[in-house]
Amino acid sequence: MTNLNTVNTDKSRVLYFDVLNILATLSVVFLHCNGTAHIYSNTLGWYQALFIEVFLYWPVPVFFMLTGATLMEYRSRYTTSQFFKKRFLRTVIPFVFWTLINAVLKGINPFEIGFGQFISRCFLTSVENVYWFFIPLFSVYLALPVLSLLKNHRRILWYLAGSTFLLTSLLPPVFKYIGLSWNTNLNMPMSAGYLLFVILGYLFSTEELSRKQRLVIYGFGIFGAVLRYTMTVILSVGDGVINKMFFSYTEYYSVFLAVAVFVMLRYMKPVNFLRDKKEVLSKISGCSFGVYLIHMIIIRFFNSILPETFFGAVWRMTAPVFIYLIALLITFVLKKIPIIKNIVP
Repeated sequence: MTNLNTVNTDKSRVLYFDVLNILATLSVVFLHCNGTAHIYSNTLGWYQALFIEVFLYWPVPVFFMLTGATLMEYRSRYTTSQFFKKRFLRTVIPFVFWTLINAVLKGINPFEIGFGQFISRCFLTSVENVYWFFIPLFSVYLALPVLSLLKNHRRILWYLAGSTFLLTSLLPPVFKYIGLSWNTNLNMPMSAGYLLFVILGYLFSTEELSRKQRLVIYGFGIFGAVLRYTMTVILSVGDGVINKMFFSYTEYYSVFLAVAVFVMLRYMKPVNFLRDKKEVLSKISGCSFGVYLIHMIIIRFFNSILPETFFGAVWRMTAPVFIYLIALLITFVLKKIPIIKNIVP
């Protein structure tokens, strides 16, 4: 791999970043309309739902990869205090606001359950489970002022990525497969959690890959997805219930898939054909956070008015696009309203 010495500093306008952001957000909606995958049944519907679950499992890791790709060089654009101010306005305020909105919609009353319990539910994201993503994201933001100092020390970053992959993503599940216990004290503390994806996102957005290297990455991505699908089927059939041994964002099969998707979108020629649509794509991508924040409210609305028989294959394959477009339109409108636009930045 050869280092790209000239990288666009305006990362938010890199075309494949916007395309990845849009596709990842749409995939999240697909996953959240696909609850059947988590309830085993020996039916065609379950096998279809599991396929969606497995092959669209990459958005969360890719979102963290995009965080690394866009923010590792933040120091070239603004100070660390400005960085924290921007992150606070763009993530903390919307998280608090929409958590409270969801609490109201779900009838969670702090006067009934106690304010301590209410704050705990908000902080633990049990008010709206899909907001779990915010907490590790905040942790990543806290780490970036230190991690960003290593952006020009690529060998150190590759070392961190490699050691973290080995000690967190690969060896622990392998030990589990063969019936051994992994001592988590051996995990790499300097790049724990989702920081692996942050580092990989920066590295793979600033390294030029040969065709052979890309094909190897794609092969590992396909291997990870096929392995996860196959083993989940075998284990679930054997148990008679859903077996979630292969349901982790940080284990090797998820890393393989996320990196493969990231690299594929970077080098895919059809993406370049969209260059004349770059402005439109950037606006749609700019609404992705708002779509994420409100899509579950829309899903619950449809769940409340549609008959149970409606939620089958047609729902899994068509409803996500419809829900995504509704959330996109709502977000686009909200972003035009002064003050209100701050809750869907």
